[in-house]
Amino acid sequence: MKSRLLAITALSLGVTFAAHTLEAQGAKRYRLELKTTAIQDLSAVGQGEQKQEFSLSGQVRVTTTDSAGGQAVSVVVDSLQASAGSPLPAEMVSGLVGTTWTGYRAPNGRVAELKTATEVPGSQLVEGALMQLFPPVAAGTPGGKTWTDTLDTDQGGLGVRTVTNFQTTDDTHANKKAIRLAGASSSAISGVQESPQGSLSIEGTGTSTISWLITSDGTVVSGTFAQDQALEITVPSLPAPIPVKIHNEGASSVVP
Repeated sequence: MKSRLLAITALSLGVTFAAHTLEAQGAKRYRLELKTTAIQDLSAVGQGEQKQEFSLSGQVRVTTTDSAGGQAVSVVVDSLQASAGSPLPAEMVSGLVGTTWTGYRAPNGRVAELKTATEVPGSQLVEGALMQLFPPVAAGTPGGKTWTDTLDTDQGGLGVRTVTNFQTTDDTHANKKAIRLAGASSSAISGVQESPQGSLSIEGTGTSTISWLITSDGTVVSGTFAQDQALEITVPSLPAPIPVKIHNEGASSVVP
């Protein structure tokens, strides 16, 4: 079992770029930064623990158009760079640049899915992250609100149930009123994912925190997140499951 495979699996489990947009109309560009640390225990094959660290950075462009009480949305990856040690091949990273995802955003802020017009290698690894470009909050929501969301998703054969407690508080940006939306989540992960090593059975749990600063006109100007996952991956050719611990953290900022 190679660490490259396990890190790719981690990316497919909902790694979240903390760049989010809630503008009422038009297009905005966001700079993204993501760091990942993955530690896998390969004692089952006599290799002990292995640690892998890598980062991704780039810019995305989000365009929204009012439609049927919500918004039609389009997300384009304008640039994407991976550090040394990334599990994503260089040609896959470069191939994602210019790719466009489209979807619909409901009045409550939720986007059910994003799709590309054609199949793009590696797109399934970032679709879950791009879904997080749209925090589940309606424009104009004031500070002092709390609610809980439960979300069930299928990510490449893996069922993920995430329960998130959200809270809005009053804040300021550039001496103007704003709100901060914060969330704390727990998740359960279970399913099977195909790989060059065969069908991987994956079980685990995760926790995360996330925060966005949203101006009075609905624009998200910054975001941060942190996520931890504890997984056990069963590989047909190995005598015991492989424990994997993953830590992701990221930040974003609107590009002037």
